[in-house]
Amino acid sequence: VLKGVGMKIEGVDVRKISEEYGTPVYAYSMTALRQSIEEIKQLSPVTRYAMKACSNTRILKEMLDHGIKIDAVSVYEVRRAIKAGFRPEDICFTSDVFSNTGDVHFCLEQSIFTNCGTLGMLEEYGCAFESIGRGSPKVSIRINPGEGAGHSKKTNTGGPYSKHGIWYENLNEARDIAKKYNLIISGVHIHIGSGGDMDHLKRITGKLVNFAKEFNDLEVVNFGGGLPYQYDPDLPQEDISRYKSILTERVKVLEDHFGRKIVCEIEPGRRFVAGCGYLIGEVRALNHTFEEDGRRLNYVLGNIGFCHLLRPMAYGAFHPIWIVGDDLGPEQDIIVAGPVCESGDVLTQKDEEPVPRRLPMPKAGDLIVVGGAGAYGFSMSSNYNTQPLIPEVVVDGGQCELTRRRQTLDDILREEIGRS
Repeated sequence: VLKGVGMKIEGVDVRKISEEYGTPVYAYSMTALRQSIEEIKQLSPVTRYAMKACSNTRILKEMLDHGIKIDAVSVYEVRRAIKAGFRPEDICFTSDVFSNTGDVHFCLEQSIFTNCGTLGMLEEYGCAFESIGRGSPKVSIRINPGEGAGHSKKTNTGGPYSKHGIWYENLNEARDIAKKYNLIISGVHIHIGSGGDMDHLKRITGKLVNFAKEFNDLEVVNFGGGLPYQYDPDLPQEDISRYKSILTERVKVLEDHFGRKIVCEIEPGRRFVAGCGYLIGEVRALNHTFEEDGRRLNYVLGNIGFCHLLRPMAYGAFHPIWIVGDDLGPEQDIIVAGPVCESGDVLTQKDEEPVPRRLPMPKAGDLIVVGGAGAYGFSMSSNYNTQPLIPEVVVDGGQCELTRRRQTLDDILREEIGRS
């Protein structure tokens, strides 16, 4: 990626993308995606993609082409993956509940390997398995180990204040439910959040190994995701290569314990796709300046809002931002905000407060390019303020291709009943 006037995604100038598809628009670098796929594939014999991070069909097909399997967290995600070409046996459905009876029946009928995150979900699976008389008796359980890790409390998925996973002190109850319905707990799983580091992954994988030893029918151990990713391009990217040796050692302990082969799986989401995605928007207005602590702060308002990229408002997440245009002004302290009618609609913030960024002073019509937007970008976008869902394009070398068109007002209104 080249900065400033000539900024490109692979061989395509971002201004060409904006001219052809309008703004805002998501753009994904296939080269960056393939590089991350190859990096992550080396870590584990079985690698799944947590598709909630970015479920665009073009991204899913790239995963499929490289032998990556799927972790889905809703039955519609399961169905979406099947439509993209994945076989049911290559999909694991992880959830805390079945949204309705139809969901559990679908999983049984399609033989979707199901990872139950609560005792109630395990009970429902067993009851349905017993009543309809078909499907696999083999299930996995997600274990809450009593601790969590995340770059925000909202991304912490372990510990006493997390809804996720069967509490580690209740594993006997899980075994009792399985026995009641003739289920086989053949898999165990753990995921305690995104934003940890290698030390936390080493510790938590050790905990899962200890829990796993308690399940005599174990075939699969899934160490979850949570691989670290550094969003700031001025800092070194996190090296995840040593995770392979950690996983190898963990699985060897289990295979020595059981005297048979145990399948090792991981399921990253963010690490796969964060770095391949860019959100391209446009400066629409310059607003007031004010003095704070001896600094002059400037508001730059663009057409990128939290309905397009929620992470900064939801988590105070950092994303790199570049200004692209001719005759840019000198760097100043700039707060980049969006068009949504909410005070929290700010791209540069921390701890729920606007935080200025040193950026070249733009003018209306210049481009705003947000990096690290491939994970939990489009997938968390919304129609708030009746904003349309925006296009997605893929860039492959010097080619740019539309993979999702921009919504129209008719698209937004189509499902409403009784409209004129």
